[in-house]
Amino acid sequence: MAITKLSNIGTPQGGGAAHLKNCISYILNSDKTEGLVGGNAGTTPQEVYQVMMDTKQEWEKENGRQGYHFVISFPPGEATKEEAYAVINDFCEEYLGENFDYVFSVHTDQKHMHGHIVFNSVNRMDGYKYRYEKGDWEKYIQPITDRVCEKYGLPPLVYDPHNKIGKSYAAHYAEKEGRPSSEKIIKADIDFVIAASEDWNDFVKQMESLGYKIRQGKYVTYIPPGFERGRRDSRLGTGYRKEEIQERIQNKGKEKGAESILSSKLSKKYEREIFQYTETLTIFQIKKIKIFYQAGHYLEGKNPYAVNQKDVRKNAIRINELYEECKYILKNDIKTEDDLLEKQNALLAKEKQLMNCRSSLRSVEDKEMLRQYRALKKRLSDTPDWDDRFEIYQEELNTFLKQMPEGMLKAEEERQQINAILQEIRHEKRIVNRIVEEERSLNKEQKISKTERTEIRHRR
Repeated sequence: MAITKLSNIGTPQGGGAAHLKNCISYILNSDKTEGLVGGNAGTTPQEVYQVMMDTKQEWEKENGRQGYHFVISFPPGEATKEEAYAVINDFCEEYLGENFDYVFSVHTDQKHMHGHIVFNSVNRMDGYKYRYEKGDWEKYIQPITDRVCEKYGLPPLVYDPHNKIGKSYAAHYAEKEGRPSSEKIIKADIDFVIAASEDWNDFVKQMESLGYKIRQGKYVTYIPPGFERGRRDSRLGTGYRKEEIQERIQNKGKEKGAESILSSKLSKKYEREIFQYTETLTIFQIKKIKIFYQAGHYLEGKNPYAVNQKDVRKNAIRINELYEECKYILKNDIKTEDDLLEKQNALLAKEKQLMNCRSSLRSVEDKEMLRQYRALKKRLSDTPDWDDRFEIYQEELNTFLKQMPEGMLKAEEERQQINAILQEIRHEKRIVNRIVEEERSLNKEQKISKTERTEIRHRR
């Protein structure tokens, strides 16, 4: 029987990610792999390491655990190198998918075939960190490994109880009732406050009255009550930058914004506007809109003093998600499930193309100089322009820019542009992935219901 185990890759005593880099180099040693390498983060140690570090920098999570090392070992003669590769490849695609940067290899230098997987500690889609909860092995890992092994006619994998297995922090967080992510809370509250704001200053005042701490500079950072860290407006997606919020406040009532749907009663006018086009909508689109309106009317008619405020917040966030999904399928003319899956594949291809473009810019990089440049930029962006230190930092950055090779600065600017596009692509992917998962869940429920009805008829 094959053995599986997982160990974490920590931060060296002096800081940095040397342990992660060394682990990647070890599993990709060409003397051990015979070219049996795969993954979604590259094929060379330097490329994989840089992709993972880029993800950490993008989400500002360069500290703490750097990654995880997963090992799958087969007893001598139980699996060929091709079978071992297939098992590990399928496992990575199902368990890690596009959420985490990962690389894997099969080592053939010993009598028994064994594979190594190294994956990033930071989810590249939403910035959450990988997290283990007691019982995750039985609930999440074992079913996948058993299914993959059965597919290739191999015995089930055996878990090494001395090593822990985990799942993404995003999945863990979503399961906690009443504890949505800070990003969703911030967006829902922004949408709600916009509806009652007269201008930007009034908006800030009302957000602060809800318990928010707001820092204004090049970016606006929102720290919701109960959270130690906040979110920059640049990371909240389209419609949440300062200038975009100002425009939404100014255009209230002129367009159908998310702010019109976050109260317990939905806008009847908005309802009529959507349903006047039902003749041109497909069954797939109407079904999605129906779910949206059902969620919107959930709190209507209920005693406001008897309603749990956590339920109100959760419902508001759910409505916001459904509104986002309805708006997306209508705007992109997604009429069927096949259209949705085609869009999902197109986004994956676009993301891969952008990441390849970003990787091609590394030839002109000087790591230490880039690190200093980014540190200076961050210090400047975190300092309000009215602060006395702002001009000092600006002058320091300008002096540093004169020392940078022209090609390197241009490459960094191109990288930032690619990162901005990637952020939009990944935001779009999250919406599409959510719709796909909801459709699969709904179809599964309908299938089960149909089976139950058939069984009842047979009993009669």
